[in-house]
Amino acid sequence: MNRRRSIEWLKRGLAASTLGAMLVGTAQAAPWAGNRTQFASPRFEQVWTAADRPVQQGQTQRSWTWGPSAWFDYKEFYKQSPNGLRQVQYFDKSRMEINNPSVTTGPLNGVTNGLLPVEMVSGRVKLGDAPTEAENAPRAAAEIPVAGDPAAQNANAPTYASFRGVATTDNPYRDQNKVGQRIGQTFTKDGSIGFRQDLADKPGTDIVAYETVTGHNVPRVFNDFRNAGPVAAIAAFGYPITDPYWITAKVGGQDKDILVQLFERRVVTYTPSNPAQYQVEMGNVGQHYFQWRYPELGMPWASGEPNLPIAYASKVDTNDFNVYTMDANGSGQSAITGNPKETLPYSVKRSWKQENNRIWGDTKRFNDKRQLVSMKLDGSDLRQELSSGSNDFTPSVSPDGTKVVFASDRDGNADLYIRNIGSTAEPTRLTDTIGCINQHPSWLPDGSGIVYESNCQGNYEVYRGALSYSQDKLNELTIAALISPVNAQRLTNNNSDDRYPALSPDGSRIAYTATRDGNGEIYLMNADGGQQQRITNNNSSDEAPTWSPDGSKLVFNSNRDGDHEVYIMNRDGSGQVQLTNNGKDDGWALWAQ
Repeated sequence: MNRRRSIEWLKRGLAASTLGAMLVGTAQAAPWAGNRTQFASPRFEQVWTAADRPVQQGQTQRSWTWGPSAWFDYKEFYKQSPNGLRQVQYFDKSRMEINNPSVTTGPLNGVTNGLLPVEMVSGRVKLGDAPTEAENAPRAAAEIPVAGDPAAQNANAPTYASFRGVATTDNPYRDQNKVGQRIGQTFTKDGSIGFRQDLADKPGTDIVAYETVTGHNVPRVFNDFRNAGPVAAIAAFGYPITDPYWITAKVGGQDKDILVQLFERRVVTYTPSNPAQYQVEMGNVGQHYFQWRYPELGMPWASGEPNLPIAYASKVDTNDFNVYTMDANGSGQSAITGNPKETLPYSVKRSWKQENNRIWGDTKRFNDKRQLVSMKLDGSDLRQELSSGSNDFTPSVSPDGTKVVFASDRDGNADLYIRNIGSTAEPTRLTDTIGCINQHPSWLPDGSGIVYESNCQGNYEVYRGALSYSQDKLNELTIAALISPVNAQRLTNNNSDDRYPALSPDGSRIAYTATRDGNGEIYLMNADGGQQQRITNNNSSDEAPTWSPDGSKLVFNSNRDGDHEVYIMNRDGSGQVQLTNNGKDDGWALWAQ
């Protein structure tokens, strides 16, 4: 494709600038990179190894402290953390956090253990240290059973929401000191309290401690467990936020009597019918919290990677581009949109629950302006995600599925904007550059920044910038600093175009199109711009690469057979195979971005 046609057919906006330049390190675990069970930080690995490696290797008979492996990592908003983002990693039993990388002191050497039960009972997502409304995002308390099977099979078990009236979270509730008594109090899903003497007679139910800070009693069976390690009690558990109660919950489909107590950081259970070494266990608080905070993402601890088709745009059935999908080998090509007005795919909102995967793109079908839309993988449930009188285009959904960055000409030239998905607030501007074109964003896997293309001086270059937040609520998203040319990290520097950057799932490499050889070719470079490498080589135009979910392959479009078709190749450029062949333009392939 020549330069003139490339601009006419592939141009989708205008580009240039970023927030603060990002520190670039080696690729670590990432939620969609196929390596999410690896550790996002060596410090997380050290904490896990000290507590759970002996369990994994069968050197001890106690239960897990964190869980058999990690299964999701990200940088979630936290006001006091650098750039308003803290590194987190989820485990079955909890969430590890690094609030400030410079802090290496404390029981876990600077790693903290989330206050997840507090958030789920109170219905407040902590966004910072303060108890103020500004640093807590309200939502309904978690209707998730505190113990036993998932809710679908355990409908009558008490949930975190059930304990709201007997828990100390953001209220002055306290229980009386009952040291010397035995725990026979029962608790139901509706909050009713009863008493069973047979349960009070179980061993270890005598109360031996009263925590004056929060005002709750601790029975011997839990007090011995928290003081036995392997993590210091205050770091692993925090203070109790409820008294202990007996509940009935289904475990493996069978009703069981379970003594439960909610602490700030953990839920602890005592099941007398279990084998001795597993009678006292940490509850699956990490799993419960993840379902509560990210309800559309499914259950990564119990699921393989999503099965995503290749989506692409084609004119094979209409005069304008519409969205099609196909399998990785080119089979099963099927139209999922059909409209006289153009619709293009750009991003996928992914989920471990297959039915929640959605394609995001833009369309002209509503008002002849490019507007953001999303749809299921089969094209059903097409939604207009943002309605405006401007062109909004090239959306990219954040890896955690909560945000979208897109280009818009609403303030004149095309700049980048960010928005929380589901928000009713106006989008927040990320770039502000007069006369420039900023577009085609692609997220870093941990959500801490983006790469994008920018054109301020007659040709496109690839830039990278860190996102820096001072607030992140559904309708209150505040960026601490605009992305600007002064603070941008420019990754390419040529007198020709470098365009359509796409980050690999692990964040280590960027695929992009370069015209420095006289025509469009696919290049790779490191995430910091180093080791730029050409991987296609022909006299036609190869453009707009997208990564496979596992990062092993690239899909792109090329006009090497006279019109634009979709091709696939290995990430080193070998094994190039044509996937579409219909005499009409096909392009804008989308797989895992």
